[in-house]
Amino acid sequence: MCPLTFFKLLFGSLIVILRVNSNRGRVVMVQNSSLITKKVIAYSFKDLLKVKEFQKISIKDIMTHADYRRQTFYDHFADKFELLEWIYNQEITEIIEHFINYEHWTKIIPRILAYFEKNKLFYQKTLVITEQNNFDLLFSKHLEHFIRTILMEASPGKLSDQELKQNTKFYAYGFTGIIKEWLFNDCETSTDEMEVFLISVIETTIK
Repeated sequence: MCPLTFFKLLFGSLIVILRVNSNRGRVVMVQNSSLITKKVIAYSFKDLLKVKEFQKISIKDIMTHADYRRQTFYDHFADKFELLEWIYNQEITEIIEHFINYEHWTKIIPRILAYFEKNKLFYQKTLVITEQNNFDLLFSKHLEHFIRTILMEASPGKLSDQELKQNTKFYAYGFTGIIKEWLFNDCETSTDEMEVFLISVIETTIK
């Protein structure tokens, strides 16, 4: 069984939303089939990017590799660029937003670095795309929320709204540039060194 087929079988039967019925004590299971389908399409696209360039991958290639009808792609995405933007947003949400409210920020930074190192080939190939590529904007927005949360928790009331806005934008765009340079340098600097550096920059700010 190929990895993609296994992925489809696994997530096709996965119950991703559990809602507890407090009156009867039962768990009501709801399947988010749209998200699963999008993830399978994204997995197929990322798998093809390991051996082909973005410009040479067609919608037909993606859906044949995913073993889905071609029309299924258009049920969820307008084109490859929308798929690419969805991958950026979805995966970054999963490593930052899903943890930001209950995990300390010093634990999220190594998670971010581990994600980019694992997906470095994908990003090395997609970040050079100049047409309809919103990575900088999307990643910076997630980082702004992340850094704003850190600053507000560490120094409540210390910064004015304007200072908070300026600081979050400054560090978000700075960190975005650092991550991109790290990826283009093939992640030569170890994740441990990058983690120490990024944490030290934030800690200097909040002291």
